[in-house]
Amino acid sequence: QTPIPPQAFAAEESAAAAAAEREEAEVFAPYCAAFVAEEARCRMEELHRAAEEERCRVEELHRADFEDFAAEDQRQKEEAEACEEEEVCAAFAWPESCSSSSHGFGGADGVVKDCEAYVAGKEQDYLRVLEDALRSGGVEDVYVRLRKERGSSPSFFLYSASLVLNHSSENAVLASRICSNCLEMDVQDVQMMRSVGYFLLKADRMEFALAVFDRVRALAPAEPQSFLDGALARTLRCLRGGFQEVAFREAIELATTVMNNHWADRFAEIEWPALVLLHMLMDIGAQQGLKDLWPLEDKFRTPDFALGLVVWLGWDTDHTDIDLHVVEPSGHEIFYGNKHSAIGGHISRDFTQGYGPEVYVLKAPPSGTYTVKAKYYASHQQSTLTGATSAVIWALRSTAGGGAELQFDTVRLNRNNEVMEVMKVVVPA
Repeated sequence: QTPIPPQAFAAEESAAAAAAEREEAEVFAPYCAAFVAEEARCRMEELHRAAEEERCRVEELHRADFEDFAAEDQRQKEEAEACEEEEVCAAFAWPESCSSSSHGFGGADGVVKDCEAYVAGKEQDYLRVLEDALRSGGVEDVYVRLRKERGSSPSFFLYSASLVLNHSSENAVLASRICSNCLEMDVQDVQMMRSVGYFLLKADRMEFALAVFDRVRALAPAEPQSFLDGALARTLRCLRGGFQEVAFREAIELATTVMNNHWADRFAEIEWPALVLLHMLMDIGAQQGLKDLWPLEDKFRTPDFALGLVVWLGWDTDHTDIDLHVVEPSGHEIFYGNKHSAIGGHISRDFTQGYGPEVYVLKAPPSGTYTVKAKYYASHQQSTLTGATSAVIWALRSTAGGGAELQFDTVRLNRNNEVMEVMKVVVPA
C-alpha cells in the first residue's frame, strides 16, 4: 500500500474536526439563541428597573418639594389670616375677657362692667348739640367733648353714630368709628353687638360687620338668629361687593344649620324663612354657573321657586314682638291679620318671641311702590344698654336679565304700638 502522506492525513483530520464543529453548532444553535435572548431580556428588565427606581426617586424629590411648598404656602396664609384677624380685632378692640365661655349669652343676662344704662329721653340733649355741629362744622371736636361726658354709655355711641351717618353717607367712616366704641367696652351683650353689626352693614363696612356677627355666633350659638344674620350678611356682600364664592358657600352652610337643628320653642317655624333664604341662594348660585348646591333632602326643594320680591324683617332684641306690614301698589296692606293678597303676596307667621324674622314673598310683583312698615308692640327684654330695639329690613328684588337687587336698612324702634315706615321698594314697569 502506498502510505498516506502526512499532509493528506492532517487535511482529512481538519475536515473531520470542522464537520464535527458544524454538527455541534447546529445542535446547540437554538440553545445559544435562547440564552442570548434571555440574557438580553434580563438586561432590559434591569434597565427598566433602574429607570423606575430613578423615576420614583425624582417623584419623591418632587413630592417633598411640593409638600415643603404647600406647607410654606399654608403658613403664609395662616399668617395673613392672623394678621387680618388682628387688624379687625384691633379695630374693634375685642377685650381678652370676651370669650364665649366666660359669661352668658348676653342680652338681659349679659355681663356689663362700668357701663351706664340707658335713660329714656336723655339722648335728645346731646343729639341736638351734635346736629348743630354737623350743620356748622367741627363735629369731631364736639363729639370728642361729648364722649368725655358720656363715654360709658353704649347708647350714646349708637345714637350718635346713627345721627352722623343719616346726616350724610360721606360720614360712614366716622360713624363706624363712633359705633365701634361699644366694642371697646368689657361688654358681652349680644343685643348690643347685633346693633353694632347691623349698623356696620348699613355703613357698608362689610368686613367689620362679618367679624361682629361671627363673634355673636360664638357667644350665642343657641339662637338661630346668630346663624341667619351671618348668612344674610354674606349674601349682601356677594350681591353688593361682587360675588365671592367662599362667602356664598358660607351663607349656605349657615342657613343649613338653622334647618338642621332643634331650637327653643320661642323660635318655632324659624325654618320657614331659612328655607326661603336657601332657595334664594340657589338662584344666586345658578346665575354664577354653580351646580349641585342644594344641602338638604330633595323633599325640601321647590321647583321654580324664583321670587320676584322678598321682604325680610328681623330685630336685635330677644323676647320681642314686631310686626311686618307691606302696603302693595294697590294700597292693599299685608300683615299677620291679613296674610294673603290678590296678587299673590304672602306673609310668614307672626313671631311674638325671639328675633323674628317675618317674611313677605311675592312671585311676580306688579310695577309700583311697595311700602314696608314695622309695628313695634313691645319687648319683654329691656334694652338697658342700647336704649332701643333695632329693626333690620332686607328687600331682595329680581331684576331684568335674571339679576337681583338687595336693599338693606336698619331703624331704631323705641315707641310701643307705633307703625313706622322703614323702607320703600320700587318695582319698575
